[in-house]
Amino acid sequence: MSAGQQDHSGQQETQPDRKMVFFSSADAPTIEEDGMMSPPKIDKAVYTQLDISPVADGQHVTVLFKGEGPNGFSLVYSWFGAGFRLPRHSHSADCLYYVLSGEIRMGSRTLRRGDGFFIRADAPYGYTAGPDGAEVLEFRAATSFDMKIFDQTPERWRPIVEAAVANRERWLATRPGS
Repeated sequence: MSAGQQDHSGQQETQPDRKMVFFSSADAPTIEEDGMMSPPKIDKAVYTQLDISPVADGQHVTVLFKGEGPNGFSLVYSWFGAGFRLPRHSHSADCLYYVLSGEIRMGSRTLRRGDGFFIRADAPYGYTAGPDGAEVLEFRAATSFDMKIFDQTPERWRPIVEAAVANRERWLATRPGS
């Protein structure tokens, strides 16, 4: 019986595994609008000693697809401007990352278009976008997760903020959705 047909009891039968769902990047909510990721906690000393607001201009993150239930599949698109420094952090769900364009630098390793990495839940990591920025797809078998920031001192945030201040005008000129 195909999805949507009635069985002999007269009840509607659905087969979710046979449904097709389309999505459009033009309709994708930001990760903040969707509420998929809980906002990270940052120590008060960081934002009272530093103006971290320019950091937000270097990223644009949208939820392209979000399945049903807590273990539904999800797909997130992330854009990071040139030189954007992602603070060391972790998420509460495993994630597979794929670089669409640009590059990301993780320690001595540079990942370019077509490269990616897998990281287990709660494993800390961070990276810096390359000189042309980066676009990344994030695949998860979860429809909600948290973000835990490990960089919790003004000293750790100072280079992140300095990169944001140095690149902010370029970010604003190239940021998607602006």
